[in-house]
Amino acid sequence: MFPKILLKNKQIINKSFSDLDIIDLLLKNRQIKKPEYQDFFKPHFPNNSDFDINQKELKKAVNRVNLAIKKNQNILIYGDYDVDGLTSTSILWQVLYQKGAKVLPFVPDREIDGYGIRSKSFFNFEIEKNIHFDLLITVDNGIVANKELVKISQKNTDIIIIDHHLPEDKLPKVNAIIHSTNFSGAGLSWVFASQFNKDADIGLAAAGTVADCLPLIGINRNIVVHGLKLLRKNPNHGIKKLIEISGIKPDTISAYDLGFIIGPRLNAVGRLSNPTDALRLLCSQSAIQAGKYAKNLDEFNKDRQDFQKENLITAEKLITKNEDKLIFISHKSFLPGIIGLIASRLTEKYYLPSIIISLGDEYSKGSCRSIKELNIIKSLRQFNSELVELGGHAGAAGFTIKTDNIAKFKTKIIKYINKQLKDLELKPSIIVESEMDLSAVTISNCKLLQKFEPFGVNNPKPLFLFKNIQITQKRVIGSTGDHLKLKFNSVDAVAFKKGELDSQFKIGDSINVIASLDLNTWGETSTPQLIIKEIFPV
Repeated sequence: MFPKILLKNKQIINKSFSDLDIIDLLLKNRQIKKPEYQDFFKPHFPNNSDFDINQKELKKAVNRVNLAIKKNQNILIYGDYDVDGLTSTSILWQVLYQKGAKVLPFVPDREIDGYGIRSKSFFNFEIEKNIHFDLLITVDNGIVANKELVKISQKNTDIIIIDHHLPEDKLPKVNAIIHSTNFSGAGLSWVFASQFNKDADIGLAAAGTVADCLPLIGINRNIVVHGLKLLRKNPNHGIKKLIEISGIKPDTISAYDLGFIIGPRLNAVGRLSNPTDALRLLCSQSAIQAGKYAKNLDEFNKDRQDFQKENLITAEKLITKNEDKLIFISHKSFLPGIIGLIASRLTEKYYLPSIIISLGDEYSKGSCRSIKELNIIKSLRQFNSELVELGGHAGAAGFTIKTDNIAKFKTKIIKYINKQLKDLELKPSIIVESEMDLSAVTISNCKLLQKFEPFGVNNPKPLFLFKNIQITQKRVIGSTGDHLKLKFNSVDAVAFKKGELDSQFKIGDSINVIASLDLNTWGETSTPQLIIKEIFPV
């Protein structure tokens, strides 16, 4: 299935385009205005006035924490088991611990505690530690936990919420709320922690921002740029060991590394077991301690990859080929911590919304991913009565359901989504900056495009359309012939994972490609090349 091409600009970039012409085109594509150009390329170090948070609430929260430190009161930071929740918890714990606070961090177990704050989990932790917590600080959760927080506050515990999720109409009645939907939980936790120590770990804030897929423009971009600078020079013990064990070059760590190498290792333990070891890694006070936890997380990530591969094979076998507009699969072998990854892969491959259910004896867990044509949480809310728990947003959701209700729910949700998507052509799309001539594939332009890093949501790596270009050389590369190496006159190109296309084209054929520009460096020599994303016949 060829994707729809969304061409953002009708100009054709050629060798006559200046640096400023290309910069202007790409920034306009990102809806960044000229007064913001300088901060885009030279981002200032963020401060609390950059964030759209209530400054009075921020001050109230700071005063309450200072009072807790002064009175030697017990503080609990209650986070979440994903990367954003882990980094949010660690950032604040580090600062308050160094400030002499009596503070403990806690992240819930996916299976035992579930998602978000639970009063039962809070009280169980108090019993386990034999501590009454005078102050609870929620990070990356809490904004919709009114019922649970009321139960906690009734036991003489003050509460501060630091969260970025979408609130309900009625906010919880707590001591202070630091909230914005425009930043990650880690970004907001960093702002709060910075009120106590200006050197709060912005590297961890960058990791949470990237992992939670926040747009990498504006202040989120500033957080990631300055966070990466810190991670390259002086990461905390835990991240440093993860960098070492995963083989990343410390001085070139990128947003990609945070999202696809560091992030999965932090997430893996919470997908398969208790996430506390990931928290311990990020809170480690010595390299020896961090090394032990990094090795453990790396092993969990290998296990996660194996389980994911097995579960995906099972899922593919269970897909029923019909006219339905929804992939709906349930199986006992699916792990609750993996089903979201399976749903993502299937939705990406087939461009259909997907619901994957891990079957349990009495209750089952479901994870959903969607396409841009369907708001999955809105769809699921039509069947609230069939579900025990439900949460999520337009593109992804999760739920708990009684196992006996799955068959009835499946019939209803498939019928509903089929109706919603009935007359739509479901086809993936690919965003292209503009058309480009091969003459513009130069070392200078490759270096110019590097200035747009870090890449991410709303600031993707620039892709260009090259039309009617002739293949002058071709061969498969890689130990098993997985990749395709092409040449267009003097321009080299690589199409990763497209080796099977070799037989479809011959030297002399003209093709259209969508590709990014890249520098191929070998020793002291660098040459420009294309990294091909898609190949189309003319």
